[in-house]
Amino acid sequence: RERRGLCYTIFAQASAYADTGMMTIYAGTGSEQLGELAHVTIDELRKAADTMTDEEVARARAQMKAGLLMGLESPSSRAERLARLLSIWDRVPSIDETIQMIDAVGTREMRDYGTQLVSRAPAAMALYGPVSGAPALDDLRSRLAA
Repeated sequence: RERRGLCYTIFAQASAYADTGMMTIYAGTGSEQLGELAHVTIDELRKAADTMTDEEVARARAQMKAGLLMGLESPSSRAERLARLLSIWDRVPSIDETIQMIDAVGTREMRDYGTQLVSRAPAAMALYGPVSGAPALDDLRSRLAA
């Protein structure tokens, strides 16, 4: 984001469900940057699948655990967590078990997930505003599969 100035905000989010999941990438940009931003984002996903480091995975684990523990301070966050876990696992794993599951994910698993995400996951796109510079969805799918 800072290096190329292609967008004013960008983030990714993973959503888990009982039998599937979804990765969402959101970016706010102008129509002139839209095509390049889409291509750079796909290229970064592909690069992460190949070059993710142990340090990056450790940092992500620490962030997940901190978010989990800080979320326990809010009644609404606790209720949301319980409902989400019941819908996914049909039970509520303890905090200790959840932390053990987070700690069990290593760099190899993250790289494998990244490879699966960019090579096999179906892609969709939703746009609003002036979108004349948007690449065709088939072009993005081809770039993901390359």
